Amino acid sequence: MVVRVKVEVRYGDKTVETAAVANSGYETETSELHLPLALARRLVPLHVLPGESYKVVSGSTHVYVLGEVLVRVIAEDRCSDWVRARAVSVPGEHEVLLSDKLLDALGIEIVRAGLGYWRFSGESPERVRRSAEAQFWVE
Repeated sequence: MVVRVKVEVRYGDKTVETAAVANSGYETETSELHLPLALARRLVPLHVLPGESYKVVSGSTHVYVLGEVLVRVIAEDRCSDWVRARAVSVPGEHEVLLSDKLLDALGIEIVRAGLGYWRFSGESPERVRRSAEAQFWVE
């Protein structure tokens, strides 16, 4: 199992709630998240987005750059603070992915990755939260 959390993503005056993969293997220099194209289209018309070459594990690919968004984690009993992050869209990826730096900024601690358990930073070691259901954004 993978750790997924519920998040809200805000771009301008639009906000979308979705599940996101807490992906510590998504290494970035700053807080960043991947938004699937189907979700990105709800926030901004893609024809106005700049593209750039982007390094991935298998080499490089073309991405759309949405720019800065606000992100926060939503749990049943609390929410994180809003965090600024760079949003990109890679064609062919259908889940929201949170980078390693964004996980830190949101205060997400992965407790047991194989079981999908996590908690907010500073919560009691006994406090364990379960992963959210997967949410796929397919056009």
